[in-house]
Amino acid sequence: MRLTFLVVLCLVIGSAKAQLLPVGPVYGPVPVATVTDGDTLVVASNAGPRIVRLTGIDAPETGQASAFGTAYAAQATAVLATLLPPGTPVWLELDSGETDAYGRLLAYVYVEDELGEWLIKGSLAATADAPSADVRVRQVNLLIVDAGLATVLTVPPNTAYEGLYLRAEDRARRAGLGVWGSRVAVGLADTRSVPVTISCTLYNPDTPNDADGEWVSLMVAEPYDTTGLYLFDEGSKSVFPLPSGMQGPGELRVHNPDQGVWNNSGDVIYLMSGNSILDSWDYSGRLVGQGTVTCRTGSPH
Repeated sequence: MRLTFLVVLCLVIGSAKAQLLPVGPVYGPVPVATVTDGDTLVVASNAGPRIVRLTGIDAPETGQASAFGTAYAAQATAVLATLLPPGTPVWLELDSGETDAYGRLLAYVYVEDELGEWLIKGSLAATADAPSADVRVRQVNLLIVDAGLATVLTVPPNTAYEGLYLRAEDRARRAGLGVWGSRVAVGLADTRSVPVTISCTLYNPDTPNDADGEWVSLMVAEPYDTTGLYLFDEGSKSVFPLPSGMQGPGELRVHNPDQGVWNNSGDVIYLMSGNSILDSWDYSGRLVGQGTVTCRTGSPH
């Protein structure tokens, strides 16, 4: 029966309207406490904090000796943190192997999304306010692989979604997303309009090697919670988080505390939420002298 269901699952995964059902036991919802890296988070439970490892996938890690290492670790972490900010309720599906050698809970993690293709049924989705409601969700493990920010890592006996992940990895590879190329992956996060736009930048400061000199300013049109938003440089894969909490209205300046990443000869600055581009500015052709602030003109693009 389980094998038959997985075959059907593989046939319908590409359909946005498909209602996919978890195949293993599901627990929750439990609130997210924090995100540790691109494939690890901590949830609160009645027994205290519990470390959860996203099973079936492997996200880049800082210091990893490969092209999949440091350059993408910060982006993978930022994407997961944006999908699962502290307090977000999640559901955990377990496979045959429930923990790893480090005592971490191995789980397929689901987050509520009214457009999600997965469905958690009835009592599995029960809350105090909706004791028998079905909940539409998205599977976080699959989202990270689809974005090209994790590779497939199958460790038996946890093989329930290996086929889904391999196909997602192949799609990301062919599209050149994330670790598979130079393109920014788009489409993970909510693409709602936000009142924050890129405004000005100092990309050629007068400090040695541009160290601790670059900055980008943003204009916040109305009070807005910028938790989870970040600036992204596609060439270096550098991530610069915006401050957490309510900001503005007014200018919000984000500094680069390290050596320069914004190219003097032209570059693209991305404002992102999760893995969705909210705004971008290509300042190519604006070569300026040291210490000169360059500001954007025209509408965001």
